[in-house]
Amino acid sequence: MKLTVITVCFNAAKDLKKTLDSVLTQTFIDFEYLVIDGGSKDNTLDLLETYKLLFAKAGKIFRYVSEADKGTYDAMNKGASLANGEWINYMNAGDSFYANSTLQDFFSSSWPESTGVLYGDTFQIFDFGSGIAREDDYKKDNTIMPFCHQSCFVKTKLMQQFLFDMSYRIIADHDLFYRLRKANIIFQYIPIIVARYNGQYGLSATHPLTLRLEGLRVHQITKKWYYPLALTWTYLRYGWVQPFKNHMPHWMTEAWMKRKRKFINNN
Repeated sequence: MKLTVITVCFNAAKDLKKTLDSVLTQTFIDFEYLVIDGGSKDNTLDLLETYKLLFAKAGKIFRYVSEADKGTYDAMNKGASLANGEWINYMNAGDSFYANSTLQDFFSSSWPESTGVLYGDTFQIFDFGSGIAREDDYKKDNTIMPFCHQSCFVKTKLMQQFLFDMSYRIIADHDLFYRLRKANIIFQYIPIIVARYNGQYGLSATHPLTLRLEGLRVHQITKKWYYPLALTWTYLRYGWVQPFKNHMPHWMTEAWMKRKRKFINNN
């Protein structure tokens, strides 16, 4: 089997339906779909039972697990341990593939057998507009992870070996790919739009200080002699950002966010 698509969720039935529909309507068939639910109390389980029948009717493999877990990254690790595909993609509840043919187009591409991580572009959605974030757009701020995890595919054996570090609240995906690069795993860019992702309200966007503080630990700055200076600079540079945004007029916040994202088009 070529691929395992994994969605982790908790009390997210409304958002989950969009993702279920997106996976169900893929023209690609050589994959399984695995939902890891954290023991939801809304109608998530009823929804999953309904879609279990729809996936069976479409001839596509669908499984789900619903039980308490220790959070998003614990659920993602659990999904990796249950995966049967050669590759893993994590598609969060509320996010979706860009088109019905996305997986078919992506896996029609070619890459070296030794490649461990594949990634493509992302259609990012904000309240003030949307646009396609490509590799170069991400590289301006993040050379380790020039993509969002919804638009990447990791070999299952690597995902099961490295796993997400659950001590991180926000940046465990960045930490994972940092460790993969340190291990000389080959990354391959495929110029195909993979996912639709709402970037307005993600943890990285709403908790910039936590993001940067965790980044110091990922890059082992905490072990350097200049850590106190780096920590002070981080608080001075990012500590005021979120409180300030919370009290800014909405139009000003959006203008600020848009200025940093040159790929955004008003629509």
